[in-house]
Amino acid sequence: MAAAEESLAAVSRQVKFTIAEYPVSFYVGRFDDEVNGRYFVPSYQRNLAWNPEQQSQFIESLLVGLPIPFMFFYQTQSGRMEIVDGSQRMRAMRAFLKEDLRLRDLSLVPELNGFRYSDLPGERQNKLEDVTIRTIVLDTETDAATRAEMFARINRSGTTANEAEIRRGSLPGPVTDLFKELAESADFVRMTPLTQKSVDQREREELVTRFFAYVDTNETDQGRFPGYRDRPKRFLFEYVKWANEKADREPGLVPTMRTEFERMLSFVATSFPHGFQKPAGGRTVPRVRFEAIAVGSALALRENPDLSLDPGEIARRMELAGFDDLVVSDGANVRSKLEGRIDLVRLILTNE
Repeated sequence: MAAAEESLAAVSRQVKFTIAEYPVSFYVGRFDDEVNGRYFVPSYQRNLAWNPEQQSQFIESLLVGLPIPFMFFYQTQSGRMEIVDGSQRMRAMRAFLKEDLRLRDLSLVPELNGFRYSDLPGERQNKLEDVTIRTIVLDTETDAATRAEMFARINRSGTTANEAEIRRGSLPGPVTDLFKELAESADFVRMTPLTQKSVDQREREELVTRFFAYVDTNETDQGRFPGYRDRPKRFLFEYVKWANEKADREPGLVPTMRTEFERMLSFVATSFPHGFQKPAGGRTVPRVRFEAIAVGSALALRENPDLSLDPGEIARRMELAGFDDLVVSDGANVRSKLEGRIDLVRLILTNE
């Protein structure tokens, strides 16, 4: 143990740092040349590059105020700053503010697709330039091997915010709280076996969100699933925003939603021989299968709240309809396939 303690002390001496916070304009202003500039990209990461979609989505994060991970810099003996971690973010900021990057493939504010920095009004440009990002500046005594290892570990273990996390952070409200509550309920956890990785990525919250979004927009004045364009990310975001606003106006909405979800769970548990799982050794719950069974069941129960069927009869109807062959992940988000798998379960249950 003495040798280990000695090694720990030696390595710890290599990782001294200070914390600073600078605005976007500061970073861009000092990053005109990524090899010879005041702030520069070290050789071990120069070949890495985000595509325009990734750059655009980072700029979108800055514009809407999503949390941005720390940058890691190392100040050399000459006073220049080596970017240990954050070069892609630096390049994205420079590309938008200085290199005419046109935003594309945005999910939170798609109205900005096609915009350049020069297209933004002056006050929005100022706000963007004044957004601050926190930075850890490593001491000049931190050697190159330690810095390279830090970069490798940060990028091996780092994770990006998934959609459930983005919605939770960006759209606080009573419905967002309800989705978290239902995702963690004992009955739902029991019926949705998932890998630990999926649990950590809030997959159950994603499933709950999809259930309500598809049930509540199945039939509206604007048609079925208004705004859905084969990419559910924006559709789900807009639904949660709308549902939170509605719940603020209607105090009885959240209890009603909770009751419908619990009724659907109870029905699936007693009516489907394998619940949401695949019949042959299913160890997890695919989204497409969950959507079909959960939403199809809820719609059937809306038509007939007293619906009751023998599990064996449901299994027979599912087999006759070729359910397992139709509910696959290929093209899962294509609108026609989404509607088809939901309608298939509803029809199986109502025997129409």
